[in-house]
Amino acid sequence: MPNHFCDRQNAYIYLAIQTLTQQGIGTVDAYNIINVLESSENMRRYASELQIDELQDFIDMSDTLARRSTQEYKLLVDNVLDAALRRDLFKRLRECEALCLNDTEKELEQKIYESLDDIMMEYSTNNDVPQYSEVVDDCWDKIKERQGVGFAGIQFKFPMLNEYATIERGELFIFGAEQKQGKSMMLLNCAIDLLKQDYAVLYLDSELNTRLFTARVLAHLSGVDYKRLTSGRYSEEEECRIMAGKEWMKTRKFTHIYIPMFDQQSIYTSIKKVKHTQDIDVLIVDYFKGKGDGDAFDSYQELGRFVDMIKNQICGDMNIAGIGAAQATISGKLADSAKIARNASTIAMISDKKPDEIEADGAECGNKKLRVTVNRNGMQMAPDEYIDLLFDGNHILYEQAKQHIPQVPF
Repeated sequence: MPNHFCDRQNAYIYLAIQTLTQQGIGTVDAYNIINVLESSENMRRYASELQIDELQDFIDMSDTLARRSTQEYKLLVDNVLDAALRRDLFKRLRECEALCLNDTEKELEQKIYESLDDIMMEYSTNNDVPQYSEVVDDCWDKIKERQGVGFAGIQFKFPMLNEYATIERGELFIFGAEQKQGKSMMLLNCAIDLLKQDYAVLYLDSELNTRLFTARVLAHLSGVDYKRLTSGRYSEEEECRIMAGKEWMKTRKFTHIYIPMFDQQSIYTSIKKVKHTQDIDVLIVDYFKGKGDGDAFDSYQELGRFVDMIKNQICGDMNIAGIGAAQATISGKLADSAKIARNASTIAMISDKKPDEIEADGAECGNKKLRVTVNRNGMQMAPDEYIDLLFDGNHILYEQAKQHIPQVPF
């Protein structure tokens, strides 16, 4: 582009030659360059800055100075673009400096990230939009790569759930449950399982600070009751298991950030920082909630915008897989079901089994049931279908239980 040149006359000549080429005029000389600039009211002022004699000398030398290969030409293009990037980036950083000096400026970090992202996108070498025929083979190769052992994406620790949905980049999977029904413990189980698969996980937590979260993690990994672990009432052998779990966590690509009051600015900034410094495969959000119930967001409208940001600006734009949780009402609906369902890829509801359901299914079929109620990536369940889970709160543990045999009426 003409604006990539720091010398104004080079920019005008480039613009004129570009216009001549687009018009199909193969002869490039001083007369045609001046003529094409003067032919447009928008470009006429440029012609007055070019000297005919100097322009003709430039053209006469061009045949000698011209590069004879595509590789040489691309090298010169890269040099021009590199210098232009540095100039524009310097100017944008000066603008960011002005933002930093303005005490009244709001959402400072997000504005700075977006400002710099604009520059990097402008100078990206991948701006050309290819035709579908050029990308379909590559898309199929990527589909094949993700097939794994019969599944696309990253598998959950629950084999039956993988039949309906998996953890995929660019998608947002949400677990729903009523208050105090194990949402956070489900997310923790997912996080540890992902770490066992060697994925990089960022866990954003509005519920537990990192100390309390760590206590849950170590109870889960060691198999020591949470209460005994936190009170110190464990044996030497159990302490060895706890220490082994702690050392193992130090080898994992994991970040836990406690943000008691979620807001889009703090979330966006936190994710960007970790993405730039440590990379992220999976983002876990604990959890999506509205301030209408005395929680994090001022309104359900703001909650909807937050879920939209996580799904599209974070998972979509950054190529990250997302898992979250949302609170359900006593009727079994998510607190803001319309806005959450609009953006979530999959929603699965967790609930306690009633005593008669445990009796009918059998104790070996667990004490929790999981229903896939919204699913854009596969099947969803009928009202009477569910996956059997075993939940052990003392050990912060979810496991897939033996699956019940549906009752078929005669």
